[in-house]
This record gives sequence, C-alpha cells and structure tokens, in this order.
Amino acid sequence: MAFLNRLLIGDAPWEFAVEVIWRAAAMYVLLLIFMRLMGKRVAAQLTTMETAVVLMLGAAIGLPIQVLTQGILAAVVVLATTTALQRSLSGLALRSERLESIVYGDVVLLLCDGRMLLKNLRASKLSREMLTSELRAHGVQHLGELRRVYMETSGRFSLVRFQKPDTGLSLSPDHDDAFNQELRSAERWACWSCGATVARGDDAPGACRYCAAEHWIPAVRTLTTPPYAQ
Repeated sequence: MAFLNRLLIGDAPWEFAVEVIWRAAAMYVLLLIFMRLMGKRVAAQLTTMETAVVLMLGAAIGLPIQVLTQGILAAVVVLATTTALQRSLSGLALRSERLESIVYGDVVLLLCDGRMLLKNLRASKLSREMLTSELRAHGVQHLGELRRVYMETSGRFSLVRFQKPDTGLSLSPDHDDAFNQELRSAERWACWSCGATVARGDDAPGACRYCAAEHWIPAVRTLTTPPYAQ
C-alpha cells in the first residue's frame, strides 16, 4: 500500500490531489490572460522568439500545479516578466528593422525563376530534399512552375508561381521512373542539383554554371491535372 501511495501521490497527502485541480484551473486562467496580453502572434505560427516564450510559459506553470511546496506567486511573476519582455521586444522591433531581424529573423529567398539557390539553402540549414518535399506538398510538379519561393520568419514557405509554367526539374522522387517518363520533355536538360535548365542537344551539358554539378536529367513539363494534392 505504501508503494502504491508513493507511485500515485508521492510524499504529498491525498488531499493535494483535490488541490491540484484548483491549481491547474488557476494556472490555466492566468496563462490565457497573459497569452492574450502578448497578442495573437503567439498563438499563430511560431517564430524563434515566440517558441522561447511558449517554453518559458510551460516551465512556469508546471511546478505550481504539481509540487506541494511551490506556490503560484512565483509563476505569476515569471508570466508577468515574460509578457513584459515579449511586448517590449515586439514594440522595439516595430521601430528598428535591425532589431526586428535579430528577434524574428529574415525572410530567405530559396528559389529564383525555377532554380534553387543552394547557398541560401545551406545557410538556412535546409536540404534540397526537404525543400522538394515541401514543394510537392504544395502541389508543385516541377521547378519550372515557380518564380520565387521564400522561407518566412515563421519557417513556413511562400510560393510565387508563373502564370505560364516553363519546363523544369521534376520534383517526383528519382525512383518514380514511370511518372518521370510521363512528364518528360524533349526540349531541355535540368541540373539535378539546383534545377537550372539549358537547351537539350545530343549530349548532356558539362558543369552547371550556377552550382558546377555535372548531373543532368531531362526537364519535365506540367500535367493538366496536378498529381499532388495541396
């Protein structure tokens, strides 16, 4: 029985289980109030700063709910301090582009006119496979459909499409030969590394002038019906 008591309630008396209900309710209400004071951005797609805020809030409310000897006043102080810092930084960032860049980060251009900017991908710690996977999830068949791809400060991707897609590097997996054959165009080569395209001759081109890669594959065209759902 003693083992069961330690397993379920620890060293606290059983009455503490009822008190936890009131503590959790109080911290829940306080958390809602302070998150409301921080603004709607904290409840949206999180930037690095907002992620840090949410982690702070989680750490602040955990102990007062579960630990018998811990009151809620310290948690209220943490919540108030975090809220004040978040609102202050947000206000200062509105007045300073440099501070806004430090706090929220910058928008990064990942693709320009159907070609991946590999240098920017590396700087963003993002592999080309991760980018192509994300683009497939947006219903993109090949890079020739895209004029720009940006990675926002929240980490989400924004796509600007051409009204009339050109041919480009296929985004279907390399092992999907049947589908790639269906899309294939006889007009241009596409660099497997960055997606740059050149006119197709009898032989594959040499090194890509953008990334120096020498792996070329036939560029592909757009199907009337997108194969990937958004």
